[in-house]
Order: sequence, then C-alpha cells, then structure tokens
Amino acid sequence: MALFDRTPLVRAEAALYGPRRAAAMLHPAAGRWPGHERADRLALGIGAAALGAYQSSEGRWTAYREALTRASTGIVEAGAEPLPGGLVALDGLGVPGELAVVPWQGPGQARFHVDLLAARGGLVPRISEASQVPGPVNEIGALTLVIALAVDADAQGRLELALGVEGVVSWFRDSDRRAPPRNALAFALAHARGRLAETGGTLPPGL
Repeated sequence: MALFDRTPLVRAEAALYGPRRAAAMLHPAAGRWPGHERADRLALGIGAAALGAYQSSEGRWTAYREALTRASTGIVEAGAEPLPGGLVALDGLGVPGELAVVPWQGPGQARFHVDLLAARGGLVPRISEASQVPGPVNEIGALTLVIALAVDADAQGRLELALGVEGVVSWFRDSDRRAPPRNALAFALAHARGRLAETGGTLPPGL
C-alpha cells in the first residue's frame, strides 16, 4: 500500500450559508457503504474535530475547545431524542449567536471539505478544500460535521462520537497542537475504546 490511498474512503462537505448557518453532505467511495458506514462516520467526525483544532489559531483555540466540549456533552445527553437547537455557541469564535445545522442547500458562501484516507499506520483525516477567507471557517466547518453526524446517529453512535471528541480535546490539551491530526484521531479512538470498555461496549468493527 502507498503512504495512503489517493481515493478517500469518504469525503465530507461542510457548506456555510452565513455566519451561523451551515449544512453537511457525505460522499462515501463506491461500494464502501453500508458495510463500513458506522465506522467511517465515527472516524470522520473525530477526524474533523481534530482538523479543526489543528487549523485553529491561538486566539480561537480555547473557544473552539469549549465548543467541542459543549457539543459532546449535549450529544450524549440527547440520547436517542432529537438534538437540541443551539448546541454550540459561536460567540467565543467571534460570531455572535449559536450554530444552526440545516438541511443541505448546495455549496455555501464558504466551505470546509474533509477526506478520510486509509494509510499503513491507520486512518488519516485531511482537509481537501477550505475557503481561504478570514474568520473561523475551519472551526465552524468542523463543528458542523460533528453535529450533522450526531443528528443521523443512534444513541450508541452518539456516545461513541462524543467520547471520541472528548479524546480529541484531551489530546490537544496535553500535546503539541502542531502534531499531525492523524495522531489525534488514533489517540481519540483509543480513548473512546477504553471508555466504552468500562461498560462492556466496543467500537464499530474496523476501528
């Protein structure tokens, strides 16, 4: 196998329609789903969270970290019920108000695209396209993907995603934020695996 396969396992698009409105669309590789869908969705959400942290500026990092923590808490607390609106406040990122994840309406004013790739050492999250505009596009795009993936998940999937995001926050709190996002993804998956094992749970096959 090459360093990583050039064709992504799945690509995710986050489209920003305004400062606080965004949507997500997923594009799995041909034949990839439904067999690997659960694992791919989990790794993609965690990877997006890690990429948002990696790309975040020093001035926005604390606010982004707090938004991830609030999102993971709200995702777990929702259980199998619909996610509450206003799960993430964007004020700390310089955008007054709360993030609204809405149905897909096509490309937006800004974009944040993430690929999930297979490599020798494991899964690799990579930004394939992002708008080169001032502001927290990467952070809001990553939060959009996390929330959109949680919307479509069952209670167990939400727990797994929240624990993975918790792992991302822990990694970037204790490690150099310039370390590759793939390291954060691997750590976060191990973190989620360990937390789930405490109650007899496991990650989806393939992770």
